[in-house]
Amino acid sequence: MLLLAASTVQLWAAHDDEGLATQNVNIKEVGQKLVASFDLVLDKVNLGSNHQLFVTPFVEGAGQRTYFPSVLVNGRNMQYVYERSGLGKDISSQYGNINKVVRRQNGKAQRMAYTETVAIEPWMRQGKLHFRLAVDTCGCGNVDGMGMTPAIPFNITPDMPKPELHFYAAYIVPPVKEAPVVNHEGRARVQFEVNRIELHTEPYVCKSGQKIDNREQLKVIIDSIDYAMSDPNVEIANINICGYASPESPYVHNEYLSTNRSRVLVEYIAARYNLPQEKCSYSAVTENWGEFREQVVAATDITEKQRKDLLELIDKPTYGAADFDEKERLLKNDARFAKLYKEKILSDWFPLLRCTQFTISTRLKPTSDERLAEIIKKTPELLSLNQMFRVANLYEEGSPEFIETFNIALRFYSDDPIANLNAAVAAIKAGKYDRAAELLKSAGNSPEAENARGIIAAHKKDMQTALRHFEAAGRLHEAQLNKEQIKNNEK
Repeated sequence: MLLLAASTVQLWAAHDDEGLATQNVNIKEVGQKLVASFDLVLDKVNLGSNHQLFVTPFVEGAGQRTYFPSVLVNGRNMQYVYERSGLGKDISSQYGNINKVVRRQNGKAQRMAYTETVAIEPWMRQGKLHFRLAVDTCGCGNVDGMGMTPAIPFNITPDMPKPELHFYAAYIVPPVKEAPVVNHEGRARVQFEVNRIELHTEPYVCKSGQKIDNREQLKVIIDSIDYAMSDPNVEIANINICGYASPESPYVHNEYLSTNRSRVLVEYIAARYNLPQEKCSYSAVTENWGEFREQVVAATDITEKQRKDLLELIDKPTYGAADFDEKERLLKNDARFAKLYKEKILSDWFPLLRCTQFTISTRLKPTSDERLAEIIKKTPELLSLNQMFRVANLYEEGSPEFIETFNIALRFYSDDPIANLNAAVAAIKAGKYDRAAELLKSAGNSPEAENARGIIAAHKKDMQTALRHFEAAGRLHEAQLNKEQIKNNEK
């Protein structure tokens, strides 16, 4: 039953106290519960980074007073303390009876919807009541001695008609994870002296007369890293170097060469870019039989018989170093391959198998939510689901920017149950129940998802199904409110 002062839908247009304002204040009597709802407007609040503000609604009359759960408004640093210390897991043990915790975005339009209930007590039916807010500007959470907002008079009038039910949906804050990585891959052919692992970055003539000039190939790697780092918003997450060796020489020796050549190359890159060890890794493909097979398949200057025999040899199962060495021995000495090996394979094909595969992984640097709101417009793939949710909360709920942020999250995390659930809740609040029902198919069975399914059932006037979903949502606060509304409305 909706109880309003002076029979008007909007009890209180607005008031200011310490920069606070409220709009759309409504008092509802639902069964034996008193439901208070209003929009808390923080547009004019300028809250210090290390400060908190408690806003506590209450009703009073006949010399009595009953408090609703408070709203805690944090400054920037206090919000970080709240999030990082895990206080959100058990708000009541830290601050008492809290409805919501919100970080103030100074200088920006910001509001939050508040809905809570208290039990109707006998004194509330003895005469005129007043609804007020206690504003604790010291952040101590003590309800005594606070500033008080102007009183809103109302009466409980049980003979008024029952209101249309209003159901409450709940979002899920995605867990904090590392931002996604973007991989930039490439290949270079860095040369080494035969049977040596030293990296020559300048032109070098070996004792054998072999000339080595790696400047061009090292530039391929360096240019790739510089390009990956050209976005000032990203940093290197990891650089991996994988060295490939050709099959000639004993397998164990090739393993030593390929592994250590990869190591010295990644050490060179790490030193050049001053990267910590944990951001650099290396690996090796001891003998590059895979690309050798591709060469054989693509070759146009060998017979089909040669191709068939080579592929049969390459595909022969191997179980250890001895098996690889046996393959190389057959390539050198078997009458089917010896001439081709000496004239083409060793001189023309094998050098192409000695290469370096590199992968540069970048991710978004730690940054502010406001900066994330700019990045999501251009490179949304850099943001985690949690970061996208934080961007959404910069906007007024239901605004085009708010809805678009959830749509972006759904586009990049289409298989994530939380992304689907949050988009479904946004759709419910926009009145798009069919869209919400479709999204909930991929939203899992969290309490929030069950609650949302209950709201859709209630919208279809299927209250029994709605109650089953609200029951399945367990102790979720919004589900409890929804369930009580249906049961009290049936009385």
